[in-house]
Amino acid sequence: ALLAGLAGWWFLVGSKQQDKVAGGADAAGAPHKEEGGKKKKKGAAEPKPGLPPKKEKKDDKKEAKHPQQVCMFKGHSSDILQLRFSGTCKVAGTVAEDRRLIVWDLKSLPPAQLMNLPLELDHGVGCAFSPDDKFVAVAMGRSREVRIYKTKGAKEGIQMQFKTNHSHDILSLDWSFDGKFLVTFSDDPKDTIRIFKPTGESLGHINPGALVVYSCAVSPDSRFVSCATMQCDARIWEVGTGKDGYKLQGKAMELTGRSGG
Repeated sequence: ALLAGLAGWWFLVGSKQQDKVAGGADAAGAPHKEEGGKKKKKGAAEPKPGLPPKKEKKDDKKEAKHPQQVCMFKGHSSDILQLRFSGTCKVAGTVAEDRRLIVWDLKSLPPAQLMNLPLELDHGVGCAFSPDDKFVAVAMGRSREVRIYKTKGAKEGIQMQFKTNHSHDILSLDWSFDGKFLVTFSDDPKDTIRIFKPTGESLGHINPGALVVYSCAVSPDSRFVSCATMQCDARIWEVGTGKDGYKLQGKAMELTGRSGG
């Protein structure tokens, strides 16, 4: 009888100790398991009875758009080096480091691609259109040559190709408004500006005699070629018909008076 009483007392003490341990674990925040073995997430809002659970909203990353923005030119896979509108404003051209020339149709917005042409073994750094929009000229980055294509004839390939003989990188390309000549502008210190017929025949070259030349432009009447220099002036040359035919005639004037470059 004594042994039976001790065994009963020991069983009662052990069961009370287990209840205390279980209660302490619950007070410490031990995770509870829901039906089906799923753990309940902390902070998760319980759905109201009879309503489907709310879906978490994801932040949609939209491109910032200026209120006056009309459209975007999308189609290149790398940095665009130049965008040029034609004289009629019916088409535009872009060249980029992805070695592609894209001609855009501006008759409707957003613009559609009239031509997406891969430039073999080189990339364009500048482009310009003929006055009638039938041809587009591209100045190449590595070879420093000019290639002329039809704006609607990607399959026909290069129509004209010629070397510019620049010793430095070409920075820009212009096609005169009368269509008679092309102008290449480079950071070449000796022959910064070179003028060519669309056939590739050279009409002359210009050495502005300045340490730094910032830009080059052709007048709307296609009579003058100008450049802006570091020496606080703009220097202008005339292109026209003289005793030796149609070519670069020489310096016409200088525009001075500014105190900064």
